[in-house]
Amino acid sequence: MSVFFGPAAGFQGVRNPDARGLAQRMTALQALARKKGYFNVPLWEQALRCIELAALPVLAFTLLANGGAAAVAGAILLAIHYPRTGYLGHDIAHNHWGPRNDAKPRFMLGAVALFQGYGSTWWVKKHELHHAFPNGCRVSDSGILTPIDGDIDSAPWLVWDKALAEYNSKARKSAWAKLLSLAMPRLQVPLFFPFLSLVRFNWSWQSIDIAVREKKFGEAALCAAHWIFGLALAGFLTPGPAWTGAVWFLCAQLLGGFILGIVFVLNHTGMEVYDASQAGGFYDRQARATRNTPSSIFLDWMTGGLNSQIEHHMFPTMARRNLSKMRTMTRNAMLECGYAYEEMENREALQAVLSSLGDAARA
Repeated sequence: MSVFFGPAAGFQGVRNPDARGLAQRMTALQALARKKGYFNVPLWEQALRCIELAALPVLAFTLLANGGAAAVAGAILLAIHYPRTGYLGHDIAHNHWGPRNDAKPRFMLGAVALFQGYGSTWWVKKHELHHAFPNGCRVSDSGILTPIDGDIDSAPWLVWDKALAEYNSKARKSAWAKLLSLAMPRLQVPLFFPFLSLVRFNWSWQSIDIAVREKKFGEAALCAAHWIFGLALAGFLTPGPAWTGAVWFLCAQLLGGFILGIVFVLNHTGMEVYDASQAGGFYDRQARATRNTPSSIFLDWMTGGLNSQIEHHMFPTMARRNLSKMRTMTRNAMLECGYAYEEMENREALQAVLSSLGDAARA
């Protein structure tokens, strides 16, 4: 069920939103949440995350060694491990375990790079822009809406929103990109799900590339080691030829990327893409472009709490397990201040994403 006022863009059509009032309400809610301890991640939970980080891949590779149905179960388990590890890195980079430059968070980010294959140097810079300006753009000197939020910029591959069609067209400068642009607008909806499956390969490559450019060779080595050791171990443990282990490992990567991609695209795609200079401050920007999907014990676990995406954007350093506890208070505050609080079933949210991609393809 959708809960929102105005069209699916989340903000457009809402009358006279009170940006200052929203900021005051969110500041008060943040103080209340701190008093309740919602920003703390207790040591027992940190220990549990560490056990999960190491135990799931060990179990997955053990199942591979048994072959047959056990190996299939192991691939699924490893695929689930990847988004779960991604959520852990996300928590740590958001300072949930303390300032990320402290010794323990730094060590854990290194462990995540090894177990996950992508690192914090690339991700933090991009993600902090996303949190500051979700779906936000600036208007270039030529009058074109240009993304600030890198998560809505996949030129020349995908046009996420019709408002970015002109930007994507201008971004396609090389010969191959221009050639690609002839096909992609027509194919981006049917190719969307296969593309989601490739996100782990793309993110890992970007992680290694950025780490090398910024001379963080240790991080780049950990990301590369994920692939080298994973493929080697899978080839060694598989009961069949070594290539079957490589296929097993790569299939787990594809499924894990698909799960992670689905979780992320439901939160902002199909929401308003706007000129950030016209927004009314931090909380106004979050309210414009963020949606929730349903909450339950299973869904909160499977999505790492990112199904409560509105609350995560309003309180980005809050421990993930407490985000759902803030839903009712956040909803009430937003509605009272004249903002939409968009909450969709997963199927509805996916339909909104595909609709946005289809509109962009026709733009």
